[in-house]
Amino acid sequence: METMTSPHLASTSIRVAEIARALADQPIDRDELPAEVVAELRATGLYRLCLPAELGGHSLPLPETVSIIERLSYADGSTGWCTVVANVSASLLAGVAESEARLIAADPESLLIAGGFPPIGQAEQVGDSYRLSGRWPFASGCLTADWFLGGVMVAPVDGGAPAPRVAFFPASEARIIRNWDVIGLRATGSHDVAAEQITVPMRRTTTLFGGPRWSNDPIAAIPFFALSPLLAAVPLGIAQRAVDELGQLATTRVPLGQRQSIAHDPAFQDQLGTVLARLGALRAYLLDSADTLWHSALTGAVTPPIQASTSMVAAEAIETALAAVHFAHRAGGTTSIRNPSVLTRCLNDVLAASRHAVFRPTARRNAARALLGLPLD
Repeated sequence: METMTSPHLASTSIRVAEIARALADQPIDRDELPAEVVAELRATGLYRLCLPAELGGHSLPLPETVSIIERLSYADGSTGWCTVVANVSASLLAGVAESEARLIAADPESLLIAGGFPPIGQAEQVGDSYRLSGRWPFASGCLTADWFLGGVMVAPVDGGAPAPRVAFFPASEARIIRNWDVIGLRATGSHDVAAEQITVPMRRTTTLFGGPRWSNDPIAAIPFFALSPLLAAVPLGIAQRAVDELGQLATTRVPLGQRQSIAHDPAFQDQLGTVLARLGALRAYLLDSADTLWHSALTGAVTPPIQASTSMVAAEAIETALAAVHFAHRAGGTTSIRNPSVLTRCLNDVLAASRHAVFRPTARRNAARALLGLPLD
């Protein structure tokens, strides 16, 4: 198998982003990514950025992965989102038994995992396996995945308190409930995935909170919830696209009763400058946070304050992105409300992204509590 270098992956992501952008800008309503985009993401290895190196992953430094996700999201928010979900899912293979991980990733170049992380399914131990059932919403990319994961609460055989686990199972053993009908990130195809009384080996499960990791890849040393910089890159990329689209529109849009385009309006210039400064500062903050996290993973010491910092950058990312897309949409005037409108798509995509748990408002508070030496909420 060919191992791609960082420059190769960067240039490859530019080409894939161009394909995703061209297809996303077509006035077609989709509830899944175009087949051409999925094929390119698979073939170019962009679904393997966070797959442990021992399984065929690239072991790409996290800041470079963040930049790739931002680039894909600039082209199409749904493409960036699905790429994050697939990669975060693949990173969890470092927590299942190595033999099971190698079975799942037997063909790493075509591997695509989707599903639901929250432990809302149920499982009971039967011998050395679990019998589980569940229905997991928001399974982004599920229509083209070959493996699913599902969070479950496992009932101990000794009658103790149930414990959360994440189980992996072939897509052929589950069914997709096609119910993803939303205003934004529509092409993520985040339908429900359901499984009923299927058997999963205990060794093919892991936990989101600590637990042993067999891989030596730095990605295996990063706690699941500390990977939030990857998801934060999505609204950042979408917001930058909206502002750039507005920049082009501003030179031609002349509001009613005015003689010049809004590009000549000092008040508009001030507002645009503020938005650009916030986006630039956020990008620097995000990349710095990802760099700190990655270097901590290299030494195996991802401390609680570092984890809290990654949550804070995610919270700041969504707030900054929301402000940017709202400004761009308002400044676009009536042009923004006509179909098809890239500005409307950007606004709706960021709104949809903002409802994800990683962007919860408690992130800033937890970062402050970590700095103060207090337990996290």
